[in-house]
Amino acid sequence: MNHEDESSRYYYPVEGRTDGAIAGAVAFIAIIAVPVLAYAAWHALTSWISALFS
Repeated sequence: MNHEDESSRYYYPVEGRTDGAIAGAVAFIAIIAVPVLAYAAWHALTSWISALFS
């Protein structure tokens, strides 16, 4: 029984899973954050313009 084979069997699937999870989390955050920030910026801008001209 080779110790290197035993450790690699558990190590590589975990390493492969974290790569996809990090990319997926970044994509998920970007998909949620971009529209929210765009809405907040638009709302702030229109409120400021409304207050300026009223």
